[in-house]
Amino acid sequence: MTAQRVHTRRAGDPLVVVCAGGGGVGKTTTSAALALGLARQGRSTLIVTIDPARRLASAMGVALSDAVTTVPFAGTNGRLAALMPDPRRSMHAFVDQLFEGEPAARERLRDNRVYQGLADAAAGVHELVALNLVAAAASTGSFEVVVIDTAPSRQAIDFVTLPGRLAALLGGKTVAWLSGLATRSGEKDSTQARSGGLLAWGKGHLEHLIARAAGPYLVRDTAGLFIELALVRERFVHLTERASALLLGDRAAYVLVAAPTAAARDDVIFLAKRLEKLGRAPRALLMNRADTRPAPYVTALRSSANLSPALSDALDVLDEERKARGDSAAAMTRDLSRQLPSCPLIRLPFVEAYAAADVVHALSLELEAHHRALLPQ
Repeated sequence: MTAQRVHTRRAGDPLVVVCAGGGGVGKTTTSAALALGLARQGRSTLIVTIDPARRLASAMGVALSDAVTTVPFAGTNGRLAALMPDPRRSMHAFVDQLFEGEPAARERLRDNRVYQGLADAAAGVHELVALNLVAAAASTGSFEVVVIDTAPSRQAIDFVTLPGRLAALLGGKTVAWLSGLATRSGEKDSTQARSGGLLAWGKGHLEHLIARAAGPYLVRDTAGLFIELALVRERFVHLTERASALLLGDRAAYVLVAAPTAAARDDVIFLAKRLEKLGRAPRALLMNRADTRPAPYVTALRSSANLSPALSDALDVLDEERKARGDSAAAMTRDLSRQLPSCPLIRLPFVEAYAAADVVHALSLELEAHHRALLPQ
C-alpha cells in the first residue's frame, strides 16, 4: 500500500469534526458539547482528545481511558462514547492492539530499548498513536460522527499530516532496506555469536560501518525493532492510511474555537492559514463567552419586589461585566469577520456552572441549532 491511497473514501466512514484553537478558550468543553448534542439527536458519536492535558474526563464527568468508553449522559441512550489516550502509555496501548495475536513478538518489542525510547520521548508519538486508535475505532463501523479535540497549540493542525507522512515512510525504500537488514542480522547473529555477532556479520558491508559508529547494541535493538514490526507492518500501514483518510478526506471538517481575547484571535487566524496550506478551510468559528443576554438569575432577582440596594449594586456590577464581555466579543467578531470573511462565526454565551459536565450540557443545547453548519456535507 502506498501514500497515494490515503484519501480513498470507504463506505460507512464516519463524519469527522476536528476542533482546534489556542489555550484557555474552552475548546475541550465545546468539543464535548458538540458530541453530546449529536448523540442526543440520535447519531452514534465518538469524542476523542489529542490534548495531553486530559481535560476531557472532567468535561464528561466520567473516568476515561485508552479504551473506547460509553459516556452515560442523559438522553444519549448509549450513543455517546469517548476515547482519551494517556500520553504516558498511548504507545503501549497501540502496540497491544497492533500485536493482538502476536503475544511473543509483543513482549520482545516491549523489552527492546529502542522501542522504549520511542515510547517515552519521541515528539508526535502520542498524537500519531491516538490517531491510529481513532482509525481502529472508526473501522468498526460503530460511529456516525467522530469529534476530535486537539491540543491547545498553534501546531494543533500539523498532527493531521503525520499519518500520511508515516504511511509514505513505511512504504519507502529506507524501511524496506532496514527490514532486510533486520532479518539478515537476526538470522546471522544466532549463527555467528562466537565470532562477534552483528559486527562480524556486517564485516565488509555498509551495515558494519553503521554498527561501528553507533555501537552493536543500538544496531541490534534497531534490527530487533524492525523484525517485530515486520510482522504487523501491513496492519500498521493500513491503520495509518486509514487515519489520514479520515482527517483529510471529504467527510472531515475543521472547526476553530476562540474566545474574545487578542491571543485567541491571533491563534485562530494562524490556524486558518495552516488549514489553507493543507487545501482546507474552517467550516466555522465558534466564539465562547460571547455574552448576548443576562444570566437567568440576574433577570429573576431584578424582578424581585424586595431587592435591597446592596444586591442591586451587585447586580449592576454583574451587568457591567457582561456588557464588557459582550462589547469585546462584538469587536472581535467584526475583526475576525474582516480577516476570515468566508468563515461563518457562531457566538456562544458565557455559561455559569460549578460542574464542568453542566457547562457541557448547557453548551450542547446552544449548539443544536448549528449542527448542520458544523458538520461536513
